[in-house]
Amino acid sequence: MKTTPLKKTILALGAIVASNVAFAQLQEEKNVTITMDLQPILQLKMEGPDQLDFTFDEINEYYAGIVKYGATVLKVSSTVSFDLWAAGLSQGQEGSFLWDNPVEYATPTPASVDELPLTALELRQFPANPSIAATCATTFAGSSDYSTPFQPVVTPGTSVMTGANNSIYCPSPASPYTAPTSTNAAATSEKYIAGGTGTAANCSVLGGSYLIGNQNANSSAYRYVLDYRILPNLPVTFPAHLAANAVNATAPYIIAADGATSLTADGAVYANPGVYTMYVKYILAQDQ
Repeated sequence: MKTTPLKKTILALGAIVASNVAFAQLQEEKNVTITMDLQPILQLKMEGPDQLDFTFDEINEYYAGIVKYGATVLKVSSTVSFDLWAAGLSQGQEGSFLWDNPVEYATPTPASVDELPLTALELRQFPANPSIAATCATTFAGSSDYSTPFQPVVTPGTSVMTGANNSIYCPSPASPYTAPTSTNAAATSEKYIAGGTGTAANCSVLGGSYLIGNQNANSSAYRYVLDYRILPNLPVTFPAHLAANAVNATAPYIIAADGATSLTADGAVYANPGVYTMYVKYILAQDQ
């Protein structure tokens, strides 16, 4: 009977020790640092043939020209604001700003030359440059894209057309990636497909994709359909090119070919038959 209280005391101490062990906490921590690197992406997808042939073997084709409708489709995806433009270039076999002439059909007469200006190629885009509608501060709406419809030769044999404004932008072959210069002054603006000169408001297209668009614009701002036209006329002086020169007489690149060719508006000097080649480089660049 005397041992009973001692047993009770020992059991009580055991309960206290067990209770302390149950509520004890041991903790050790390690941290992991997470870094996110958002790399800028500019992606230009081009659909359509990589070679276009214009064969002029009918008189009416000389007068009316040949058009390749919807020949190129450009699709843009970008994580940064961007500009998009086309540059007309050649290998320079005949000289700067001129088509190459790998085949001549006949010896040129004194009045004919193998000097075809790159600006003889016309483009038409759809939709229009969104920077025009958004009033980019440095963009001249009259000539800063290729959305103007191709103009016809009203009278066959007319040497200079009125209102032609689709001649391709041609940078110096020494610096083919030089961006066009768009201004708000007539006769000095060069063409963008999308965007404009400088980083002012509305002078670029916000990052987005032709797949989804973005919160500020629909996907049409990231997808462009291009038509091509060449209009030789008779005699072969490419009147749309000559008209473009008359309109943009002081632009440093778009009409630079005029300084390298002898073609004249009155047809006193005209192009010789032959095979001519050039290429178009489409350039997508971060707005700058």
